[in-house]
Amino acid sequence: MLIFNLKPLKWVLLAGVWGLAAHSGLAFLHEKGTFERSFDMVWSTVNESFWDEDFNGVDWERVGDRYKGELGQVKDRRDLVVLLQSMLDELDQSHFQILNPSAKPLFVAPGGGYTGISLKYTSEGAYAVRIEPGSVAHKEGIQVGWKLKSIDGKSTGRIIQSILRADLPEKRKLFLIHLNLGVRINGNAGKRLRTDWYPSPGKAEKIYLTPARDERERSQPIGFLPGQRLEYEETYLRDRALYLRFNYFMPVLMEKIRRAIETAEGRAEGLILDLRGNYGGLTIMATGIAGLLIEEATPLGKITMREGHVHYQGYPQEKRFTGPVAILIDSCSISTAEMLAAGLQEAGRARVFGEVSQGDSLPSLFKKLPSGDVLQYAMGDFTTPKGKRIEKNGVIPDVMVDPDAGALAAGLDLPLQSAMEWLGIKPSLEDDDGT
Repeated sequence: MLIFNLKPLKWVLLAGVWGLAAHSGLAFLHEKGTFERSFDMVWSTVNESFWDEDFNGVDWERVGDRYKGELGQVKDRRDLVVLLQSMLDELDQSHFQILNPSAKPLFVAPGGGYTGISLKYTSEGAYAVRIEPGSVAHKEGIQVGWKLKSIDGKSTGRIIQSILRADLPEKRKLFLIHLNLGVRINGNAGKRLRTDWYPSPGKAEKIYLTPARDERERSQPIGFLPGQRLEYEETYLRDRALYLRFNYFMPVLMEKIRRAIETAEGRAEGLILDLRGNYGGLTIMATGIAGLLIEEATPLGKITMREGHVHYQGYPQEKRFTGPVAILIDSCSISTAEMLAAGLQEAGRARVFGEVSQGDSLPSLFKKLPSGDVLQYAMGDFTTPKGKRIEKNGVIPDVMVDPDAGALAAGLDLPLQSAMEWLGIKPSLEDDDGT
């Protein structure tokens, strides 16, 4: 299971969005023994399972002593979560975090709202890049290419700048900008939301949206990971290329993906797999999808643990697609999405287009703590078949296509266009209207 870690900034920017908000309504735990047992379990789990005995240069013994000295100041469960997360952040690796089993799904508005708007950030602002047909935004006339000025009176520029000023890697900032804006634009179900837009340069328009309740398909909980709101899109571009987009590697989507890829053989001239904004999920699904695209057993990477390693490999399926494959990624492509993209890229089976991915690619497990919270911890390091480490580095596209404000304002999807051109298919505006 692979999801991401928001690092310390989540305590500052996203409290009340997901993370800490899940803890605020819980009864305080005053038993000192519970705190100590939880602390010891977190520290010892990492101490016994971290793949590098030198902890990548971190003195884990010293870190444990320092944070245990602060345990006496913990007054309630919320304090404990902050302390434990701060200790895990000393490792500076993804997939180490404290979760609450009753938390709401990640990346959705805490008020359960949904407007159907997807935004893309550039240095010149945030633009609408996808409007779901039939959604609140669609009914109110918001269009792809519009630039977002403000949400409920709060300037988009100020929201963005508050994140850009943080002492974080650039890719992390980009991810947090998209997450923050995405949560805000969906608002609270049934509560009117004021949005201000620039449909074109110099022309402003104010539109009130009443977010609908988010009724998108939701995956089943898996262990301590709550069900997630799913997005799935399948279409043929110019009736020549199969386009697939989904936001999680979750089992409920596998049958759709398998059927789409299998039936593309003999019909589609190429496959475009859009993993932009894909937050990862079950790694086993990536090997299954790879099996639908390869003709022989293909290494996709290696997981190195404290003792031994596991090869991450795809095996060809009886029915498969043999045409060219393009993969789209961006700074919000995470974890399993990165593993699949890098594996197929290095195998020469796919060409990758877009931006450098997030660089959060560690396999992880979950463990229930005495406090009632859940520890997610990486139990191995992942490297590509050629020995490259994706963690911190991300997947480097074969064709870099950075966000372009002018293209976004015109409703154009440049990474998609580049992939289509590589497949020998002439793009048209109809391919950039939110599909």
